[in-house]
Amino acid sequence: MKEVSVKYLTASVEKTVWLGRQLGMQLIDGDIIALIGDLGGGKTWFTKGVAIDLEIDPNYIVSPTFTLVNEYKGRHQLFHIDLYRLKNRTEIMALDLEEYFSGEGIVVIEWADRWPGDLPEERIQVDLRIVDESTRELGFSGRHPRAQAIIKALKQGVGTSLKEIK
Repeated sequence: MKEVSVKYLTASVEKTVWLGRQLGMQLIDGDIIALIGDLGGGKTWFTKGVAIDLEIDPNYIVSPTFTLVNEYKGRHQLFHIDLYRLKNRTEIMALDLEEYFSGEGIVVIEWADRWPGDLPEERIQVDLRIVDESTRELGFSGRHPRAQAIIKALKQGVGTSLKEIK
């Protein structure tokens, strides 16, 4: 299946959060968001935006670096996973994190590139890259029909509010 993608530049933390909200509007139980990018690239800020649209207080959203998984209840349940501190495949596999892919909530995975093997095909990958102190490039991509539909809706929702990178 052909990959669909779009990239945007955000010039502030607030715009990164706003873009997370735009994605959050499209999400339903079973959706998986794989966040990849630089340390300090805005992964947790972006997740705060997703949470806002799920009617979860963004002040509760913190990087689950030490707890590995934070669970939040809102319009949909949000499972926020952080793989940053895990060192190898054995550590990750021992945690049975695949149970979060059961479809009973929305999953956001920070440092998803550390996942051993393949994440579910339905995922939307979000690559966050630091451009400068305040600017981030966020690239959204996916191959699965559900991911393609979400990215298409995201493009319509964002419109010209942010600069799309060609």
